[in-house]
Amino acid sequence: MATGSICEPLIVDPQRLVRVERIVQPAGAPVPDRFAHFHDALELVWFDSVAGELVSEDGRHALGAGTAVLLPPMRHHDFILADTPRSWILVHVDPALVGGPGSDPNGPARDRCRVARFDGETRRRLADLFAWLLALDRAGDDDRSLTLPLLQLVLQMIRRATPVPPSAAGDGAGGIARLRPALDRLARDPAAPLSLAAAASACQLSPPYFSRRFKAVLGMTFSDYVRMYRLRLAAHRLLASDARIASIAYDLGFASAAHFGARFHERYGLSPRNYRLAGQARAQGDDSF
Repeated sequence: MATGSICEPLIVDPQRLVRVERIVQPAGAPVPDRFAHFHDALELVWFDSVAGELVSEDGRHALGAGTAVLLPPMRHHDFILADTPRSWILVHVDPALVGGPGSDPNGPARDRCRVARFDGETRRRLADLFAWLLALDRAGDDDRSLTLPLLQLVLQMIRRATPVPPSAAGDGAGGIARLRPALDRLARDPAAPLSLAAAASACQLSPPYFSRRFKAVLGMTFSDYVRMYRLRLAAHRLLASDARIASIAYDLGFASAAHFGARFHERYGLSPRNYRLAGQARAQGDDSF
C-alpha cells in the first residue's frame, strides 16, 4: 500500500477510530479550494445540500442533495463544489474498524470510489444514520457496539444502491503515479525546499512537461500545491497539538512566523492563533466564536 504522498493531513483518533464533523456553508461563503489528495482513512460523506462534482481516479461523478460518497483508503480524489448553499457530514474511519488489508478483498477498503443518490424514506433513513454518528462523536462516545453497527448499515446502504455513473472516465493509477516521487518527497519532509526542477527530476521528467502534467492531473500548479499542502498540514497541527505557532511555521518550511501568519490568514481568513481558538471553541460546542 502506498504511504505518504498526497495524503490529506489527517489523523483519526487511535482510541476512537472514527472522526465525524458537520460542515454548513451558505451561498456566498468561500467555496472550498480544490485539493487532490488521498489518506489512510476510509471516508464517507453525506450531502444534505450541494452542487458540484467528485473527481477521482475512478471518474467524475455529479453531486447533489441526498448524495452519499464512499472513498476507500488511499484512493485519489477531489471535490469541486459550486457557490450554492452547502451542507454535509464528513466521516473518517480507521479502515481496521470496517475492513482493511487482509480482510475481504471485496470489502470497503478494496472498493472503488462510489457515489449514490437517495430519495424518499431511504434518504431520510441514511440521513438519520449519519446524524446519529455525528451525535455519538460529539458526545465523545467510543462504544463500538453502537458505532460499528451504524457504520456497517451506512456502508451496506451505499454499496447496495445503484451508483451514480461517472460523466467521464478517471485517469487511473497512471494519472498520479508518474508524479508520486515528487509528492512522496514533499510528504517525507514538508519543510525541505523543493523546486520545480528538483520535483521534475525526482519524477524523471523535464520541468516543462512535469509542470503541464501536474496542472492537468491535480488542477493546480506545483508551487500552489506545495503551499496548500503546508498550510493544510499547519491547520491540522494547530488543532491537534499545542505546539507553538512559530515552531509549526518553521517545521513546515516557512521563512518566518510573520510570513506564515500572512499566508495562513490569506488562505483561511483567520490568524493561526484565532484559527486554533475557533477550533477549540467548536470542540467545546461553543458556536459564538
